[in-house]
Amino acid sequence: MLRCLAAILTLLTLAHPAFADRVALVLGNGAYQATSPLANAPNDAADMADRLRSLGFRVFEGIDLGRDQTLQLVDAFARDLTPEDTALFYFAGHGVQIGRQNYLIPVDAQAGDEEALVAASVRLDAVLRAMELRAGARVVILDACRNNPFLEGSSSRSGGRGERGLSKVEAGVGSYIAFSTQPGNVALDGQGRNSPFTAALLDYIGTPDADIHAVMRKVRASVVDASGGTQIPWENSSLLDELFLTSAPTPAPQAPPPQHPQSKVVLPDDMPMRPAVPNTPRPRIAGESCLSLKGGARLCASSVLEPQSGNRYGPENLLDDTGATAWVEGQSNHGEGAYLAIDLPEATDIAAVELINGYPKSDATFIRNGRVRLLNVYASNDEVRTLRLEDHAGWQSFPLDGFTGVTWILLEIGDVYRGQKWPDTAIAELRIR
Repeated sequence: MLRCLAAILTLLTLAHPAFADRVALVLGNGAYQATSPLANAPNDAADMADRLRSLGFRVFEGIDLGRDQTLQLVDAFARDLTPEDTALFYFAGHGVQIGRQNYLIPVDAQAGDEEALVAASVRLDAVLRAMELRAGARVVILDACRNNPFLEGSSSRSGGRGERGLSKVEAGVGSYIAFSTQPGNVALDGQGRNSPFTAALLDYIGTPDADIHAVMRKVRASVVDASGGTQIPWENSSLLDELFLTSAPTPAPQAPPPQHPQSKVVLPDDMPMRPAVPNTPRPRIAGESCLSLKGGARLCASSVLEPQSGNRYGPENLLDDTGATAWVEGQSNHGEGAYLAIDLPEATDIAAVELINGYPKSDATFIRNGRVRLLNVYASNDEVRTLRLEDHAGWQSFPLDGFTGVTWILLEIGDVYRGQKWPDTAIAELRIR
């Protein structure tokens, strides 16, 4: 069986203190209801969970989960993190690219068109953002299938069944990305208990005094040997410091756990009851477009569409009380992952967010541009909400219970109503009260 792209994404903002906790979320999906099962994915995840426990990680584990179970476990994992922690996310199973976004497929997903599959899946960027908001160092390991067996027909923007990979995962300085095989190739699922890549990773991830680059050199050599040279793990790194996933001698490896024929969730035995961390630093990316507001606040957009025909699309358009202008994101996809952020000069209670969706300059402009379907709301006090927006050009208001004493709020586009002509997504007006 064809196996799947594996990527390791490590995001580091600074050298991580040795006393920090190490917390892992491990998911493995193999018992898919709508397509052929992946025999090794649950084994890979179960074995990785045990290996990480042996290295001192506290592990949140999920095997063969549906979408709702997955989201609940992701939320429990994210809420357990603090800024001093190293957070690791491992996924084995089907993953697909739709547009330029990557989605992890739960076992209850059904075959269908892009819109149905997006609604049934978990967006990788949402997991990354949750980790980025709460943990000082983040590692993501994906063992996710390159081929897409879920999309029906040939109208998919990602190429339907012909799509051969996940899209590039964007990361800035201090990142490390490793793939189980070279770009454009497919990896093997393996004839034994584990895929060749995960089997090698299990062998070498706990090597004492070996940073991630040294570990991956060993993994690459092992996979090349096991595949007869047909599979060559590939990596791309902009790390500034060495990264170690173990800092002490590891215990003797335990016997492999049994198969997991049914859904399973395992929480850490020593999971502490942690209070919310106040004023978590706001995640930022290079190239934000910002403007100063009255009273010392700042409004920032992660990206802005380039001016066209004399029209400008910056965040200032959100405040001009007219639907004739709009903020339009400038990403290469349909806007998923783009965000607006408001930095506040002092701790503030926020009761609601109000907005006009899309670009309602005219009925034609509204339909031709994308509109927001799902809006993820994050705040400095670790509150998180997902708002479902209606597809119309009027004002919409959403109460935000629990957003008290915040110093910033971030609104991230989670999903969109796609425009009939242009891939850009717009918001015309925004109020925070």
